[in-house]
Amino acid sequence: MKRFLTVIFSLSIFCNLFAQNPSSTEAAEEFYKNQQYEEAIKIYQNILSEGETSAELFFNLGNSYFKLNELPQAILYYEKAILLSPNDKDIQYNLAFANSQHPDNIEHLSLGFLPRIYQKLYRLCSVDFWAISGLILLITFCISVILFLFTQTVTRKKIAFSVMLFSLCFGTLSFCSANSRHNELTAHEYAIVMEPTTSIKTEPMITAMDLATIHGGIKVKILEESFGWYKVELGNGKEGWLPANFAERI
Repeated sequence: MKRFLTVIFSLSIFCNLFAQNPSSTEAAEEFYKNQQYEEAIKIYQNILSEGETSAELFFNLGNSYFKLNELPQAILYYEKAILLSPNDKDIQYNLAFANSQHPDNIEHLSLGFLPRIYQKLYRLCSVDFWAISGLILLITFCISVILFLFTQTVTRKKIAFSVMLFSLCFGTLSFCSANSRHNELTAHEYAIVMEPTTSIKTEPMITAMDLATIHGGIKVKILEESFGWYKVELGNGKEGWLPANFAERI
């Protein structure tokens, strides 16, 4: 009985300490409400260092940095948040507002109609959903092929053929969507420039000619990495080289 009470007492102390742990999101939210943004950031970063990631966590970090007028960091974490939750209206709004505060006026090349529709499609669901859907449709396709080959009646052959075409088309689409969404989440081909002011160069060397001057917070696409330099593409299609430590991958 004494051992049991000791265990219960120890557990209660542990739970109490855990509840008071400053690394909890509740504590960070309290700091944020009290406008202690630096303290909130420390807690959120501590949570990240423990391996926990979520759109909400990145969004809260972005908000905290934005309140401190640290625009590059705010945009970085908004971009990380929207990568995980691309259809979240709050994240979309805050990211758009943060970008509107940026000093550089770079017009971004827009996606074509079909690529834009396809992007919206594969972002609707998770990788697992698309992969499982594709697998189910693949099994359906195999069954419909067997039925088509071995059934004797014309009506059943027509039904099997229709199901076969449907499952083939949408199964292929599901697998492609799973692959596209997975690549988007894991490729990390985009980065945010973190240096307050820098120039992109014609070659990967400090002495190379400047192509354009950009400011922190600009989103760039990484095309190539070479000896501590990134070859990047700006939103308007212009390409150049940038020191790798001047940008952080999303």
